[in-house]
Amino acid sequence: MRRLSWVVPAGRPDLFEPVTSTGLAPESYLGERVAGNLRRLLAVDLAPLLAGFRSRPGEHPWIGEHIGKWLDAAALTWAATGDDRLRAKLDEAVTVLIASQEDDGYLGTYAAGTRLGTHPDPRSDWDVWVHKYALVGLLSYYAHTGERRALDAARKAGDLLVATFQTGSQDIIAAGTHTGMAATSVLEPVVLLHRHTGDPRYLAFAEHIVAAWDQPNGPRVLSTLLDSGRVSEVGNGKAYEMLSNIVGLVELARISGDDRHFTAAVRAWHDVVAHHRYITGTASFGEHFHRPDELPDSTSVHMGETCVTVTWLHLTRQLFALTGECVFADEIERTLFNHLRAAQLPDGSGWSYYTPLDGYRDYGPGISCCVSSGPRGVATGAASVFAVAAERDELVVSLYQDAAATVELDGRAVRVTLASAVPFDGGAVLTLDLDRPATFSVRLRRPPWADGFHVDGAAEADGWFVLPTREWQGGERITVRFGLGAHTVAGTGWNASRVALGWGPLVLAYRADGPQPTAFDVFDGHDFGPVTRDPSAWRVDNRLAPGGQRTAVLAPFADLGADGGPTRVWLAHAPGGEDLSVLHGAIESRSSGSLGKGSVADYDPAAFAATDVGPAGEEQWFALDLDRPATFDRVVVAHGRSLVHGGWFDTSAGPPRIEARTGQGQWATIATVDGYPDTTAADNGGLRAGEVFEVVLAAPVTATGLRLIGTGSHGEYGPRVFVTCARLAAYRTVSP
Repeated sequence: MRRLSWVVPAGRPDLFEPVTSTGLAPESYLGERVAGNLRRLLAVDLAPLLAGFRSRPGEHPWIGEHIGKWLDAAALTWAATGDDRLRAKLDEAVTVLIASQEDDGYLGTYAAGTRLGTHPDPRSDWDVWVHKYALVGLLSYYAHTGERRALDAARKAGDLLVATFQTGSQDIIAAGTHTGMAATSVLEPVVLLHRHTGDPRYLAFAEHIVAAWDQPNGPRVLSTLLDSGRVSEVGNGKAYEMLSNIVGLVELARISGDDRHFTAAVRAWHDVVAHHRYITGTASFGEHFHRPDELPDSTSVHMGETCVTVTWLHLTRQLFALTGECVFADEIERTLFNHLRAAQLPDGSGWSYYTPLDGYRDYGPGISCCVSSGPRGVATGAASVFAVAAERDELVVSLYQDAAATVELDGRAVRVTLASAVPFDGGAVLTLDLDRPATFSVRLRRPPWADGFHVDGAAEADGWFVLPTREWQGGERITVRFGLGAHTVAGTGWNASRVALGWGPLVLAYRADGPQPTAFDVFDGHDFGPVTRDPSAWRVDNRLAPGGQRTAVLAPFADLGADGGPTRVWLAHAPGGEDLSVLHGAIESRSSGSLGKGSVADYDPAAFAATDVGPAGEEQWFALDLDRPATFDRVVVAHGRSLVHGGWFDTSAGPPRIEARTGQGQWATIATVDGYPDTTAADNGGLRAGEVFEVVLAAPVTATGLRLIGTGSHGEYGPRVFVTCARLAAYRTVSP
């Protein structure tokens, strides 16, 4: 029940304080993952994470970030579980880290002469980033244990940063990659240092960092968000580092009371939700924010980086605490129940770096930024259930899970127990245990997916149901009535032609092995069976699936993919009467790459297939083969997606070709895609995502196969190339 007492009064105080000591039942949806997280934190070998501090330089430029992330995750998890084993491991890790600190406060993993980005060697530009996470870990440990030695070590490191970049002559923008955003993300722990100590030097340094954003070489974080509100225009668009900076801006808003700091952060958040956030609660692909409303979701585009997911969750939780608005609590639930859970192996032992909505997840137990970030996100799950109002006696319930906590209300210790079967069944019961009567109010979130939400005696206000202040007796129970069920989510922007299915807070998905099911008008009469944890509870028939009618078995997106199989969320949705390609049901192939990664024959214009990256001298292709001949006189192809490292056909030596497999089994050119723009290996010539090209043949062709073939591209990188394709189809428009 320890509540942090900040030294410095906040300029914009939090409305809600999360109850970090909440215990989740291990059999609950989030609790089982928190339990797995505890097992992993206990099992992690800390020696490799501390080796770069004990013996400098470290193994690679950002190796030092991992111990800080582990400390933060472990401190949060210890606060929720009270596990003595974890506390002992925490104490040991902090002891070793502090012992490695040099006399001047240095707490990184770089050799002398290459530190804090003051050396021209580009490999030295992650040192401030490393210090950021060392500070985050030490301050989290201090916040949850009260151990002063951690704060003292953090102050020494903070003093070195001040001396180097504010009172010294070094440029903090030049000290970090991604237009300086890696280095300036230290803003968050610098502000926390000020809140913990009251030392005005740290606040001055925080303001110095914000001012540096507008240097000619800076990312213009604050000014861009105030001017346009678009995250895609900030710096180089790198999502993880940018969101980390915006989290720091929220922390600064707490102290400064400056409306610009708060407004910029909120605008960024809403821009991500409106234009860059996937329905599962993550953001960005290729680790960057790109043009608004382009949300490709396959394995090949590297979407859903776990570091981004966790930082997005961190930002959302900060804004919820600051504002108390339900929209932020809704997003916390979305991320925790869907994308973050999907990125974690069920037993907690591993994490996926990227977690695509369409494709494969590659889980790893090793040392990587995402494997270290994931546990920090899961560790916030327990602290997302209950909160208390900062300025009044009020209990807040913002997430429905089996959970319990002891909170202080009206000067008394109140034991609150929440029982709920969400996300598989509706309703909840809150039980209050206290020795003597206490006076307080209770605030309960109404989830946007809830059906028929009702609490006796409560008044509804802005997404909350509030029981007014009154005297409560021990043993009283509050019954929360609501249902949940199936619903559809209509795609917009990139996904405008698609539809997804949900169940309560869950996004549903299906296994995408073999020919991929495609739903068009099936949702007019979809039938969901009895709701259980058995994935077979949800089924839909797909009338126009490649290969004929199929049944798609749906399950929570978060619970699929751990066995190495491909999953898919979005389904194509088009009016009835869709013309079928004469190659409907054909067997797909391509010059390289997994057939589980997208399809060129699924009638879904927002999905695409990609070849693997290969040598520039080899042509790349997509093909469809039938076991019978088909006659056609029109071919339709659609571009997939242009990425920073290629994805289009290079037309320097001619446009892509259309080939047919004749009766002799040989491929022969029957046309070229003459409408394709002039491109090079590095320039896509303005080719639009999903752009369609129709090729009318001079005469009908009868063939057993169709192939699109040409030279690949490498974009900003080289010399290896690849291509993408969203559609390959053939039609007969001339009567026989």
